[in-house]
Amino acid sequence: MRTYKKLNLAYLVLILATFGACKKVINVNLKSTTPQFVVMGNIVNQAGPYSVNITKSINFDQDNVFPTVSGAVVVITDITANQMDTLTETSPGNYNTHIISGTPGHTYHLYVNAAGNIFTASSTMPALVTLDSLYTQPSPFGGKHPQLVPVYTDPALVGLNYHYYHFVEYKNDTASTSIIARNDALINGQVVRQTIGGDQLNPGDFVTLYMECIDSAVYTYFSTLRLTENQNSATPTNPLTNLTGGALGYFSAHTSSFKSIIVQ
Repeated sequence: MRTYKKLNLAYLVLILATFGACKKVINVNLKSTTPQFVVMGNIVNQAGPYSVNITKSINFDQDNVFPTVSGAVVVITDITANQMDTLTETSPGNYNTHIISGTPGHTYHLYVNAAGNIFTASSTMPALVTLDSLYTQPSPFGGKHPQLVPVYTDPALVGLNYHYYHFVEYKNDTASTSIIARNDALINGQVVRQTIGGDQLNPGDFVTLYMECIDSAVYTYFSTLRLTENQNSATPTNPLTNLTGGALGYFSAHTSSFKSIIVQ
């Protein structure tokens, strides 16, 4: 399950909580000063309820308090199972499911009506690829900070049917701000041992890494979010979202697995 918060003109703050209190914060420059709706929703292969959070962006010179959007109609439909779930607003701007289950292979459709503004998105949950193990290795060239290495087996596919991955790292219960998204264009069918460029690690750090299997549209969102975050332009562009209707944010149905270690 995930919870979401806030963004403004200077920064889009996405809080991704895959389980319970786990949170992921991402900052990104935005293009427009006009307040926009921000819709964040995730369905995972774990027990629900799942959440959709709706806020509005603010101007960069305003206090970092993001208006929540109450009274919206939010519906998630499991297209594959022909099951519709009308969400309940459990706190201002936060809407929870009741009956939907996260199932690999199922396609989910999100419908939001916020004060007459209609936003929709669809996402198909990929098959689960399990994070098999996690370890650290010495930094190359004599660096003093060890590197984090996840190990997983990428399923072999024929053609251009790529797998897409999003990694969320926590060090001592604090989320890394790094945006880490990959596809398997160069690693199809291989056992993968590729370092994660997250936070600097030190002996004694407690590290948890979540590996999410995402669909192509959500991968595009994170990929463009990473590029946007690094822009120095006076007019940076927004990340490409799978939401229609002009909202910021995204809607994702994905699987997730994780491993934790203490850095030696």
